[in-house]
Amino acid sequence: MRYVIEVYREHDGVCGSVAAESCGSPRPFHGWLELLALLEPPLPEGAGLDGSPYQEAPDAGRTAPRQEPPGGGLTTP
Repeated sequence: MRYVIEVYREHDGVCGSVAAESCGSPRPFHGWLELLALLEPPLPEGAGLDGSPYQEAPDAGRTAPRQEPPGGGLTTP
């Protein structure tokens, strides 16, 4: 795959456009991550529908919140 990439430096980062030899019109980007996303090959049809294999479970690495007794756990003398 061959790409033509135009990159312009702006005060808040980079922007530009990417044109692939298989695609007629250039696609704009704003920032390095958008540029990288345009350069990644497309996923095969039906891939990625179940989520990323690297995606963590919603409660991964987290502990349950501490339960305070009624009254905030403070005792009075």
